[in-house]
Amino acid sequence: MDVSHTILEDVDILALSHILKQLPVVQKVDLSSCQLSGTQLSTLSPVLPRVVDLVLFSNSVDSPAMDDLAAVCSESRPSVHMQKLNLSLCSMYGEVAAKSLASVVASTHLGHLDLTGNTRFGNQGLASLAAALPEECSSVTWLSVANCGLQPGCAVALGQLVNKLPKLDELHLEYNCLANSDVENLLEELSSRHLRHLHLDNNHLDDGVVDSLCECLSVRQSLFRTSGGTSPAPPCFIYIHGNRMSEAVLDSIARQRLCSNDRVYQGARYVAQNRVHERSVSSLVQNYGGNFHNFASNSMMSSVGGYLRDDSHLVYIDLDGCHISDDGIRMLNNGGLRHNKCLQYLSVSNNCIHLLGFVTLLEAIVTGLPALRAVFVNDNP
Repeated sequence: MDVSHTILEDVDILALSHILKQLPVVQKVDLSSCQLSGTQLSTLSPVLPRVVDLVLFSNSVDSPAMDDLAAVCSESRPSVHMQKLNLSLCSMYGEVAAKSLASVVASTHLGHLDLTGNTRFGNQGLASLAAALPEECSSVTWLSVANCGLQPGCAVALGQLVNKLPKLDELHLEYNCLANSDVENLLEELSSRHLRHLHLDNNHLDDGVVDSLCECLSVRQSLFRTSGGTSPAPPCFIYIHGNRMSEAVLDSIARQRLCSNDRVYQGARYVAQNRVHERSVSSLVQNYGGNFHNFASNSMMSSVGGYLRDDSHLVYIDLDGCHISDDGIRMLNNGGLRHNKCLQYLSVSNNCIHLLGFVTLLEAIVTGLPALRAVFVNDNP
């Protein structure tokens, strides 16, 4: 049920509540950007536990409303179906909101919790959430506190939070201000766990944290073997795009990461997504094929275009999520894209391309690229 981007009056809330009461289970209710008041959310609270995937993105969710939801979930726990809760951009902050949120988590079978963009949540909110959660929230496997205003000094709270989520599979910490020391302490907690995705993009990390990242992966492999595992630990993906790593360290990481016999990286993938040297485009293509997903940037587009001009084998290139702008498309085209004779599939989805960039891309298609079969441009402005 999708009523997103619809301003709901009180009578609409009553009608929605009545509809949901008739259904034992509702797979998804999307209330994104509905400008819900705390009172309206409290009115809906009695029926929300039967929603499997609840999206409250971009509403003002206050603590009393969360308390009401937690109380209802606690009372009807055997019949609570909620597994996903999206509270992105919901203006949540402080100790009271964190405690209310912890009550909801403890009263449900929540596996997926998204707090992205609550910029005032901060260290205090994180510490309060970690303290208020019960000792083991075994259902939570996916958590995002990306862009939540986390500052240096939150290491203890991060460690406590991770300790209470033993089945955590994916953790998002992007767009905060985490320092090396915060991440180093977190990695000590994570080395013995089977976390597969750790997102540290766009923080304040520099070369000093690299040894800890490598050590975490190495210890993780060793512990997995000594605990009875007969094969390498499941792959671990660590994303560090947009930090302050030097090119020398990134080149070193790339060389080690591509060595399958290296004990730190065996069975694990370390994704070094900072500034990639232009001279390395050919080696990246050699090792990754045409998959530059989340990896390239505007500054690389001339080199990528040059490679496409000269290469006679690459038939697919994925540039999704690379923050490419109109200028990047121009550099890609002028670099040599329009002269390519064998490219069949080009994907530039989820970038920052506007009309001018698409006109440039269209010109390249019209004047060249004879083998091209499909272009994917979803999720651009």
